[in-house]
Amino acid sequence: MKCKRIVLLFITTAWVATAITPDVATAQVIDLGMTPRATDGSEPGVRPPLVDVTLESSYTSAGKTKYRSANFGDSDAYNVNLGLSARTPLNKQWIIPLELRSQNLYLGSLAGVPLPDEIHTLQFGTGLGYRPNDRWMFMARVSPMLYKFSDVGRNDVGVGVSGGLTAMWNYSPSLKFMFGVMFSPDSDIKVLPMAGFDWAINDQLDLRLMFPKPGLIYTPNDRWRVYVGADMNVVTFRTSDSLGTSIGQPQYNDALGTYRDIRIGAGVGHHFSKTLSVDANAGYSVSRQIDYTRIDERVKFDPAPYMRLGLRMSF
Repeated sequence: MKCKRIVLLFITTAWVATAITPDVATAQVIDLGMTPRATDGSEPGVRPPLVDVTLESSYTSAGKTKYRSANFGDSDAYNVNLGLSARTPLNKQWIIPLELRSQNLYLGSLAGVPLPDEIHTLQFGTGLGYRPNDRWMFMARVSPMLYKFSDVGRNDVGVGVSGGLTAMWNYSPSLKFMFGVMFSPDSDIKVLPMAGFDWAINDQLDLRLMFPKPGLIYTPNDRWRVYVGADMNVVTFRTSDSLGTSIGQPQYNDALGTYRDIRIGAGVGHHFSKTLSVDANAGYSVSRQIDYTRIDERVKFDPAPYMRLGLRMSF
């Protein structure tokens, strides 16, 4: 239980980091390898980007599958995520964030294991942000999520919702703190506190404990980033109406599950222009599993190498 709380803490902190920090000119925090310098957007006449488009693809190599203390065959994972986020300023203090995110996961299914071939989800997020001054930013968010596309057009549509209240405090030009509380009714932890910080050690080194992508980032110039740290791929979903029946375990029909892939590695990022950035990283998947919380069952995979490529366009 304690481990689950820590993992969920990491997830929510990262979600908020990507949601509110582009709106705070003195505390921009984007993904590792594509992070602006501390001075980006804080110069007179320079505004943060209003729209971000992200495309991310990753592959985790096949690892031995474990289910109910038994070993099964190898299963890999290929992931493609597409995101669109926008920030609509109402005035100098109030802002409305908008986000649309598609997560698509392809797994190597195995006979006798509740392992879906594909997972496709769609999430929409919005809320209200308030910035009373240059040091504080407050945000309330709500995010409905479609758990599977096959439910579209049916009376019983699998939709979940999460949200939270958060704050970011610019303690100094080089140190920012984030804290708040999140809720997720479909999780075993309904309410979750969170915290994190971003410390610009100097003009080239940045220590970022914004989970689930904590890391140390080296920025030799305006174009390049080199980093080491952790990464996490997470998606909450519902299985198909026939997955359980196909393996003789009907409790897995339309079951709610959470897929998590925790990875450690190193990477490099490059800014081609003010609008286009790319980054690539590779390392090792140290903890990968599907958690069917309401059934109290888990499918686990042995550690294996992974690689990831990401692209971001900002306007």
